[in-house]
Amino acid sequence: MNIVDRSVAHAKERPQRLALWTSQDGAVSFADLFERAARTQRLFRDKGLGPGDHALVAAPPSAALFAAVLAIGGLGACAVLVEPWMPVEKIDHVVRMVAPRVFFASSFGQLWGMRVPAIRRVPHWVSPRAAARTTAAGAFHVEDVAPDARAAIAFSSGTTGAPRGVVRSHSYLRNLQSLLERGETAEISGPDLTVFANVVLFHLSTGRGSVWVPPRWSLRDLRRIADLPADLQPQSLACGPAFLLRLLGVSGFTSLRSVCVGGALTDCWILEQALARWPDARWTHLYGGTEAEPVAVADARIAVAASRARGHFQTLFLGRPIPEVRAAFPPEGLWVAGPNVCPEYLGAPAANGAAKRRDRAGMLWHFMGDRVEADATGWWYAGRSFQRPHDFRLEQAVYASLQSSACFVHRAGNGEMYLIGEGVGCRAVEIRRRFPDLAGVVEARIVRDRRHRARIDREATLDRGAPWLAG
Repeated sequence: MNIVDRSVAHAKERPQRLALWTSQDGAVSFADLFERAARTQRLFRDKGLGPGDHALVAAPPSAALFAAVLAIGGLGACAVLVEPWMPVEKIDHVVRMVAPRVFFASSFGQLWGMRVPAIRRVPHWVSPRAAARTTAAGAFHVEDVAPDARAAIAFSSGTTGAPRGVVRSHSYLRNLQSLLERGETAEISGPDLTVFANVVLFHLSTGRGSVWVPPRWSLRDLRRIADLPADLQPQSLACGPAFLLRLLGVSGFTSLRSVCVGGALTDCWILEQALARWPDARWTHLYGGTEAEPVAVADARIAVAASRARGHFQTLFLGRPIPEVRAAFPPEGLWVAGPNVCPEYLGAPAANGAAKRRDRAGMLWHFMGDRVEADATGWWYAGRSFQRPHDFRLEQAVYASLQSSACFVHRAGNGEMYLIGEGVGCRAVEIRRRFPDLAGVVEARIVRDRRHRARIDREATLDRGAPWLAG
């Protein structure tokens, strides 16, 4: 098997169909994309890249990047991606671990790579410009590989310890495609408004095109997309609450007919405004994570209504688990198993011990890091595993009272609880009166997680605004 074979089939069946639109490349058909992929693959093969090898990738989202990922996958090699903001010593550690044969990078990516000793020792450096100048040799090649062969590894810094390598095998990606395809509707054939690179690859496997949103999500970029001709107007969107909020500030996008919002802590008002703007679209609220998704799903209208009915400021109703997922609810938090659970981490035995386990039958389980409660109505989000249940309930009560989630409850080392956040200092007396469990209220600018832009980075916020409370 090989995860790219379905994309190749679509390229042969409908070569002129849109595969990708980017502000850099414009509209790129399946035929154009696979011509680029064949050129890139020829260059990789000349460098000796083949089954079982690793290729480190550092290029901005573009046709060249997706052509390179297809080329790597087609050769049976593994694409390795590293968060560029990781400390140099951690990047050096993971690059030494995987020993890539090829470093595919733009000019900026090569400058970044020069900072890392292990990257400087990668034997072959390939640029998108060099790949574009290469003459393709015959058809795009697809190597048959074992189902458990690695297709991609994404290294992230995590919060502590060694970086975790999230492994995605060919069989895992095929299973994920099958699960996600179930959410596709036959009447939607136009492009998807895409903010995640892996979603572009998913749509290539289904024969649909993607309109790529640059990572900075600037209003200028979004207005340019809104002004695209009718045949390029997006008909679907999968995003998080941060992007949905940004999109609400841009006119247009009247062609959206399906929207999927991921996350367990979307403010209800964001979804309510979006539902009012696109009332005829099909709305889905999805719960999952980078290493296990989808896990639970609900109609977003029902999720908001159920959450509001219980007085929540955020959308805590998660719906019901998908049929393929098995779940366990021990006191520490939710564990799940199923075909959409990533294999064990690469190079992080401590993380594997904490977040992965196999049962007696050999099935792999993954720890979601969340507390989830199940009742007759479905699943309800009940906080992160590091939070005490009382602290989460207090935090949610504060959100409902302030009508803002730009704050959080922090328990200091002495056990006292403080509210940290934006716009809370001027209301400290009122907040302390309403919530006497709080020992204090601290005004601090909220720092958001770099990957999950809606999620509060509590540690960074404390470091910046209340370092005396950390630890």
